[in-house]
Amino acid sequence: MGKYFKYAIGEILLVVIGILIALQINNWNENRKASTLEKSYYCLLLDDLKQDKQQVEVLKTLVQERISYSNQMISVIQQDESDATKFGENLRYAIRLAAKSFQPNDATYQDIKSSGNLSIIKDKAIIKALNTYFKSTDGYTKAIITNFELDFDRLSNFENFISLGLFNANDEFYNNQIFTEDIRQQLKEDLPQFISNDIKPRLYGTALSIGLNNRRRLELLNLIEGEVDSMLRLLKQKCTYQ
Repeated sequence: MGKYFKYAIGEILLVVIGILIALQINNWNENRKASTLEKSYYCLLLDDLKQDKQQVEVLKTLVQERISYSNQMISVIQQDESDATKFGENLRYAIRLAAKSFQPNDATYQDIKSSGNLSIIKDKAIIKALNTYFKSTDGYTKAIITNFELDFDRLSNFENFISLGLFNANDEFYNNQIFTEDIRQQLKEDLPQFISNDIKPRLYGTALSIGLNNRRRLELLNLIEGEVDSMLRLLKQKCTYQ
């Protein structure tokens, strides 16, 4: 009886030890999977930020071009006789793609949240930094859009776009494709050669506003780029796959 009891106890102990080892191995595997997923998230987030960096660089190039055209536009309106075609050409490029603004790539971050995997990111400073990043860039972007809408409203308040020289400037782009030869010839006679003195003071103010807001947009894009660079530095430290 004593030998059987000892044998039974030994068997139970072996089973318990086996279960504990299996649980330990399973926990190790789960932790390893979680660690691998965490690292992959850091690298995916890094890829998103690299795209943001490229995006802001493109936007900065565009706004620098708009600043140049804004300066030329202001120079034209400052002349005693402001050539309508030159003003319209520069105005068109000074507001070109102005509605296009920065949109951060949050695909990976949204995936982490929607899948309930925020707990996998052990470095909570990263989560905090991401929240700050999206909040800050959203604020800068809203300021950019607000300024654009103000300029658009100012331009929209001019009752006659012909007087702004925009039709003069766009002749090669759409008049030749849309209107007949007779209409185009009449347009050449009807379109003003110079900006009317009646609207010149108000148009001068609008041109200055566009120039200032293009400059302000560049400043805001520089701030956005600073946020991007900060996140890139953080994530490069965490992404060990690249």
